[in-house]
Amino acid sequence: MKGSYSKLIDKHRIWIGVFGKQRLSRWEDLLNANPEAAICEAATRELLSGYGINIKPHEDVSFGGPDFLCVKNNNLVYVEVTCITKEKITRKTTLDDSPRGAAYYRLLTKTFLEELRNKVPQCSNLDAPCIVAIGTLHRQAGYKCFGKHAAEDLLTGTPLISMKFDHKKARGIGDIYQSTDLRDSAFIRFDKTLTGQIECARNPISAVLLCAFGYSPIKVVGVLHPNPNYKFDRSLLPDTEFCRLVKGYETDLLRVEWM
Repeated sequence: MKGSYSKLIDKHRIWIGVFGKQRLSRWEDLLNANPEAAICEAATRELLSGYGINIKPHEDVSFGGPDFLCVKNNNLVYVEVTCITKEKITRKTTLDDSPRGAAYYRLLTKTFLEELRNKVPQCSNLDAPCIVAIGTLHRQAGYKCFGKHAAEDLLTGTPLISMKFDHKKARGIGDIYQSTDLRDSAFIRFDKTLTGQIECARNPISAVLLCAFGYSPIKVVGVLHPNPNYKFDRSLLPDTEFCRLVKGYETDLLRVEWM
């Protein structure tokens, strides 16, 4: 697998080597132990640099933190990279890694949410927006599970098919409609009171990038937090489409728009 990404690996090796032997050694160790994670990290850096962003390693070798510190036009943003391996995706979705025709598969909404939950501590106590880039080298899943539909589900939660139920007649009434319990939503949830108000969650994460690095051409879509600790200026990534909740989501129907 490393051979397929040899140019990317060599370029990242040169880049990170500029920042010292210790950082280079740590990345080489990651490349040997978990090559997919190391390659996703390198691919994310290359993606960001293609937007003219100045990038430096940020993760403290002792205390952790986001992987990158990025600056463009005096705007500061941190980027934390996480990788969902081919093996894990195949187990979660039933998709194998080879291109083929239509097949039944499960979505990755819950898996994305798990990744974000795990990254909240690394995105906390910062002085600027923090993006979590979720990458994979899995080709099939990159095409089917990392697109716009996946981004929208990450905002609203897995959609459910519902119908009003008449308890006296013990049957459904009216038309079928789509609903959500927000259980899989990345950034909103029902509060724990009986009023069922919507509140925001995981506020240290300003945005998410879903990065299909194994799919050619590379496909990336973004998801914006409706009320983060620090708002991310999406103009830093002008060619990347981001989805967000339409204002009024707290009391009205959940609607998603792309920008």
